[in-house]
Amino acid sequence: MTQAISWPEEYAALIERLPRIIDRSRLVVGGFSTCVDIYLSLHEVFGPLKAHLHEAAECASLLRELKHRAVNGVGGELFFDWPDGATWIDRHVAGKNAIGGTAAQASYMLAQLGAQSLTALEDRSAGQLAVLHPDSLVATKSGMVPVSTLAPETDGRAPHYIFEFTAGERLDGENIPRSSRIIVCFEHSPLQHDPEFVRVSLEHAPQAGAGILCGFNEVHPEQMDEELDYAAETGEAWHRAGLPLLHLELADFPNAQMRDATIDRILPVANSLSMSLSELKELTGEVTSPVDAALKLAQTHALERICVHADTWAFTVTRDTAKRELDAIMTGCLLASARAAAGYFAVPRQIPEHAEFRIPPLPVFSESDGWSVVCCAAPYLEKPAATIGLGDTFLAGTLLVLGGSSASGHAPAFGNSLKGGVASL
Repeated sequence: MTQAISWPEEYAALIERLPRIIDRSRLVVGGFSTCVDIYLSLHEVFGPLKAHLHEAAECASLLRELKHRAVNGVGGELFFDWPDGATWIDRHVAGKNAIGGTAAQASYMLAQLGAQSLTALEDRSAGQLAVLHPDSLVATKSGMVPVSTLAPETDGRAPHYIFEFTAGERLDGENIPRSSRIIVCFEHSPLQHDPEFVRVSLEHAPQAGAGILCGFNEVHPEQMDEELDYAAETGEAWHRAGLPLLHLELADFPNAQMRDATIDRILPVANSLSMSLSELKELTGEVTSPVDAALKLAQTHALERICVHADTWAFTVTRDTAKRELDAIMTGCLLASARAAAGYFAVPRQIPEHAEFRIPPLPVFSESDGWSVVCCAAPYLEKPAATIGLGDTFLAGTLLVLGGSSASGHAPAFGNSLKGGVASL
C-alpha cells in the first residue's frame, strides 16, 4: 500500500468537525470509580519529604520506589500499605485537589465539551463534589441532576496521591527520561455503590450511547469477587435494557490475580476493551506484534473492539466501521493532547504548540483475519504540562464518537491528506 498522510492537517480538520461530533453524542453512563486525586510534583516534593525520613521508615521505602520508577520512566499505580501515609504527606507538602477515577474523569471531559454523562457517586462529600465538573450528571430519586445542584451528604473517602515527573528533570541526582505519573493509594477503594445511579442508568440505557465499567484495580482483594459481581450484574442489566456499547477500561492492577479475575468476570459482559501498550504487553507477553496480541484477546473473549494507546500512537482492532473507529481514536488522542498541553481538561481549539507527529508502526487502515485494524499518530508532547488522566481523557474521546447517534451517518470520511487503500497484515 502507498500511504501519505499529514497528521497535522487531519487533526486540524477534526477540530473543525468536533462540534458536530458533540451534537451527535449520546449519554455515557460510567461506573464505578470516582475519587479525589491530589497532584504533587515529584521533583518539587522529593527533597522536602526526604528531609523527614527520620520520622517514618515507610517514607524511605516509598521514596525509594518512586525514584526507581521515575528514573526508569515507569508510571502506573502503586498500592502502598501505610495507613498513616496520607496524613504524613499532608503534614509536610501540599498538593492540588482534582477529580480522580476513570469514569469520573471521562465524565468531566464530556461535560467540559457539552456532552452528557451520568456517573455513579456514593461519596457525596464536600471534597468529592468540589472536584467534579458542575455539569456532570448524577442520579437522585428525581432523576438525573447536575453536580452543581447537590449539597454534601457524606464523609469523604481517602484521596489518591499523584506524583508527576517530567522528562529532563533531575531527581536526587539522576535524570528522568520520560514524562509520566505514579498514582499512590494508601487505602483500598471500594466501588461506588450508588443505587439511584443503577436505577436511573437503566431507565436511560435504551437511549444512551455507551457504558463504562472500571475501578476494579483499587478494591480490597478480599472484596474482589463481591465487587466484580456487582459491576457485572449492572452491566448485564444495561445490556438487556439496550445499551449498545459496554466498555472495560483495564488499568494497572497491583497483581495478575486481580487483573485476571476482572477479565474473567467483566469481559463476558463487555464488548469493548482498552488499555495502554505496556498493559497489553504485560497481559499477553507479546512484545513483537501488539496487533496479534489484541486480535487474540478480542477473539478469545468475543469482543467487538480492543483499543490500545501509547505515547505517540494508538490503534484498534474492530468489527465496526474502520473510518468511524479512526475518528474515535483520533478524537481520544486530540483530547488527551489538549489536556497534556493545558495541564488539566481542555476543549481543543488548535493542535497544541510543540506537538510532534511521529510515524506510527502500522498502516492507518489494514485488515487481519476479517478484522479491521485502525491506527493513528497522536499529537505527542515530550514535556507536557501534565500526564495525569490522559488515558481516561482518551477514553472520553473514543466514547464520544462511538456512542454517538448514527442518525446523520457515521463519522465523516477521512482523507484530507490520506491516499491509498487497505493493507493486509
